[in-house]
Amino acid sequence: MTTDIESTARTIHQVLRSVPTSSASHRALHAKGVIARGAFTASGALSGLTTAGHLVSGSTPATVRFSHPGGDPRVSDALPSGQGMAVKLRTDGGVHDLVGVSAPAFPVRDGASFLELLSARAPDPETGAPDPDKMLAFIAAHPESLPAIQSAMDAKVPASYTSLTYNGLHTFFLVDANGRRQPFRWSWVPVGGEAFLDGPADDAFDLATELADRLVSRPPAGQFDLVLHLGEPGDPTGDPTAIWPQRPTVVAGRLGLTSMAEDVEPIIFDPTNVTDGVDVAHDDEILQLRSAAYGLSYGVRTSG
Repeated sequence: MTTDIESTARTIHQVLRSVPTSSASHRALHAKGVIARGAFTASGALSGLTTAGHLVSGSTPATVRFSHPGGDPRVSDALPSGQGMAVKLRTDGGVHDLVGVSAPAFPVRDGASFLELLSARAPDPETGAPDPDKMLAFIAAHPESLPAIQSAMDAKVPASYTSLTYNGLHTFFLVDANGRRQPFRWSWVPVGGEAFLDGPADDAFDLATELADRLVSRPPAGQFDLVLHLGEPGDPTGDPTAIWPQRPTVVAGRLGLTSMAEDVEPIIFDPTNVTDGVDVAHDDEILQLRSAAYGLSYGVRTSG
């Protein structure tokens, strides 16, 4: 049975908006975040593989939002957690959004499973925390979710937003001048390597403050390589829970952050926003649902 993307996205959005920390003034997820500006400079390594000029040569302005994945804008950065990094490249050919997280995979492959996960994760009224038995039952029914859930359980406190690798999770395609399509997945890899805090973080630890200090006092800082993992025949393209085997990689270019900026509306990062020379995996239900749900969240935030 074909999923009704718009209807399912509305249901998901309604469930996310039903939690006590939700507000029309912020995103349903990734509510806590900070904006930085910079530029992406192509390496030239993708020449001949795509007609997307910004991925082949030159420098493109970038707006970057780092974020906590949850829906509470007041969550403490001292708590171990994964993080998000969304990059908007405003190119001559349009907008290209690269929306990543520090997890290795998405927890589910379809909308029905995502609603099951939200139900399993709902806080128990007596404890205020998810019921472990419900989560174990969900994992037993959806073993494909284990890599993402294990990543969340093993998360540490990062030393900086700039010391994590962020993965796009979905499959995209480079399209050349002859229409040939090369599947790829991508990662933003920190040039300085990954780093985490040793031991518990101080309650006052704040990743936004750390980033602002870093950009002012420690140049060059906040640099990421855009690493493309080139898919091979048989690699799943429509399943973001599936982790590809090790594949050949290409460094498409480097993103450098230069300054902080206000996190103000209207701004949306949509993983289906691509330019000519790049295409999405049209058989990826989660990718479609994310785009639709993000649009609904954006509409709530900007309607007033």
